[in-house]
Amino acid sequence: MESLEWYAIRATGVVAYLLLYMAVLTGLYSAVQKKRKKKVNHLLHFHEVLSDWSLIMTAGHLGILLIDVYMKFSWSDIVIPFSGSYETISMGLGSIATYFLILTIVTSKFRKKIGYQRWRKLHALNPILYILVTVHGLMSGTDFQGTILAVVNVVPVILMFGMWPSDKKKLREGNAAV
Repeated sequence: MESLEWYAIRATGVVAYLLLYMAVLTGLYSAVQKKRKKKVNHLLHFHEVLSDWSLIMTAGHLGILLIDVYMKFSWSDIVIPFSGSYETISMGLGSIATYFLILTIVTSKFRKKIGYQRWRKLHALNPILYILVTVHGLMSGTDFQGTILAVVNVVPVILMFGMWPSDKKKLREGNAAV
């Protein structure tokens, strides 16, 4: 029989992922609405709250990994990418994704101090975060394999690529605006 910790690890991982998923969708949707000159303040607040809760659930996910008596992860297994012996690649990607999530949230909280242009460049790295988390979940998440969680990842990927400028002129104009 699986332990309570194992169920809690799985639950916090899935909930953290779903919150991040919703944060990505609301972020992409607000970007589309902003281009259409519509107000997005409420969407951006919701996007930020979802991101914050994703980090909180990720912290819970990591904390429960530390107290799991079956697998016995060490601090270094969790905070140093690719240092553990259990599913080294997947766990390493999860560690790096956690750093990206922290970077995203901290820079978003301080966007006025670091400047909007710098924040926007850093925020543009978020597809990397989403890809890392998704690959981590697909590789080591037992709830990801063969479920709707694997299929639903198509939506944000399509939206991200759909928002990507198709020609070089639009790409240069977009970068000049940043």
